[in-house]
Amino acid sequence: MKVRIPQLDYLKGIFILLMVTFHLALIEQTYPMLRNAVYTFHMSAFLIISGYLANVDKRPADFFHSLLRIFIPYVIFESVYLLAQYYIGGDLGAHNVIQNLSPTLFISMIATQPSGPYWYLHTMIICIAVYWLVYRIIKLDGISGMTVMGLALYGLSVVIEGLDWSNVIYFMIGVFIFRSGKSFMGVITPSILALLPLILLFCFPENYHRGTLAGIAITILVISLLLAIFPYCGRMIQRSLAYIGRNSLAIVVFSPIFTLATKKISPFFAFDPTAISFTVTALAFVVACCLFSAWLSDKLSLSRFIFLKNNFYSHYKP
Repeated sequence: MKVRIPQLDYLKGIFILLMVTFHLALIEQTYPMLRNAVYTFHMSAFLIISGYLANVDKRPADFFHSLLRIFIPYVIFESVYLLAQYYIGGDLGAHNVIQNLSPTLFISMIATQPSGPYWYLHTMIICIAVYWLVYRIIKLDGISGMTVMGLALYGLSVVIEGLDWSNVIYFMIGVFIFRSGKSFMGVITPSILALLPLILLFCFPENYHRGTLAGIAITILVISLLLAIFPYCGRMIQRSLAYIGRNSLAIVVFSPIFTLATKKISPFFAFDPTAISFTVTALAFVVACCLFSAWLSDKLSLSRFIFLKNNFYSHYKP
């Protein structure tokens, strides 16, 4: 049985909450500079963890089954998202409305130009597939394996519009950490001192780009700082964030539905120019709905067909 690492679930919980928060239109508009700063590291860090946890040491049948667990939800939810953008996006006030959606464009977008947060699943499918081919089929390892995997993914990023090379880099950092033979915390060590260079880097908005060395530094320093804070969070906060982290895939796939719905309630929070009350309410609403949707999917036995597992929802463990 796979042993979970509480610190990584805790990190995933924080980063997925940041993803939801800064996909709320009102927050994007109210805090554009903060949005840019958070976008530098939140999904980048998530990709590092994903690369570290990706397991390719499997037989072909087992590997393809695990890849289908990402591919099927991606195709289903990306399809729903694209159709929603086309048919009701304008009515809901979406900023990325699709004006024309022919069958050819629909298939092309799913294959090469994912929309919304589903780019993450699209990136994971391609990166994990190449990772498996290089390390299990070609049987390369070490520097050779990393080099061939990097070249292959770079080539794919050139021809596949939706595969951003900067995202691939972070996945490969995670793979490198795992292949080093050390623990995650043995490479990205917890340190409160990470706060000092972070403050310096955040003072310059030109650093707010994850595809730069500054962006990589910010991402790694944020992880280091959060890992250092982990022991002082208290058990309830640790377990709550870990619980959300264990259900991060459910939040990725279901959140766009409920995030879009929050546009309709934002006018009721006009009394608060800071948008903090809206953020707390909307974030709680979106996360709760995502967790309930995952639980309901299990109860209705839909998880077996969509996620290829009987228990997609991970229960809270007090």
